[in-house]
Amino acid sequence: MRHIPFIHGSDAVAKYYQAADIYLHASLADTFPNSVIEAQACGVPTVASAIGGIPEQLVHESTGLLVPPRDASAMARSIERLLDDEETRAGMARQAANRAKRIYDLRHQVNAYLEWYAEILERHSR
Repeated sequence: MRHIPFIHGSDAVAKYYQAADIYLHASLADTFPNSVIEAQACGVPTVASAIGGIPEQLVHESTGLLVPPRDASAMARSIERLLDDEETRAGMARQAANRAKRIYDLRHQVNAYLEWYAEILERHSR
């Protein structure tokens, strides 16, 4: 393992994600981490703690694997499983990229916000 300093530019960051076989997010507390979405968008299956908003981002057994927080053994088994099973890892990588594109695409997000704002305005104009 080596230290990677802060990287400017999304293209450079994407190259680091794409160089990985698995993205590991061993958080004890998190809300809705962008890094999980970024890894998925780059086609990298994720092994992450099932905490905060992460279970909303990651579909267990589809785009990656969720493990209980503070369960190092479960995390290690999940990592080994994906490293040992190239077919499963590749399938999760494809599903992760497809899901990220479908759900977190900029146009989709803009439309979702516009619909939400319209709903709020309608509610408050009554």
